[in-house]
Amino acid sequence: MKSARILSLVFLAGFLALNAKDAKDEGFSGKWTLDKHSPRPGDAPNNLDTRIKQDNSGVTIESTFQEPDNGVVPLLYVGLMTTKIHLSTDGQEQETLVGPFTVRTKTMMNGNQMLTDWTAQAKDDQVQGHWTHTLSEDGKRMTLEIKENSTQGQHAEATLYFVRK
Repeated sequence: MKSARILSLVFLAGFLALNAKDAKDEGFSGKWTLDKHSPRPGDAPNNLDTRIKQDNSGVTIESTFQEPDNGVVPLLYVGLMTTKIHLSTDGQEQETLVGPFTVRTKTMMNGNQMLTDWTAQAKDDQVQGHWTHTLSEDGKRMTLEIKENSTQGQHAEATLYFVRK
């Protein structure tokens, strides 16, 4: 009788372990919000919430945020402050319209990092940048490093810290 009880507990523990889905197993997929306890740039989007869906075709990022009071999105956040963008993760270039910009992206996965090189063109100004999304070891936090340079001489960098909702 005692061995049957122990065997049942072992099977139950195994079943629960197989069916438990922790954040790490989901990769970048999930709902993310800016971490209120981490430093953030003063021009970072307010109330930024992001939902990431990862599948065989790449990564789709859907975001909500508070529009800037002046209605102007800093060049640093072009492509991030958009309601939806799809990134193919096979390194192939993709083109997306984001406001007045045509944004071209190339994204690759490298372990716990998603690396995106992007170029945005509007009128006679071209902006180039790089995003590095890094997933924490436990899958509960994500860091987004942003770098941007424009042909008009502007250079900016920022780091945003997210927590899984």
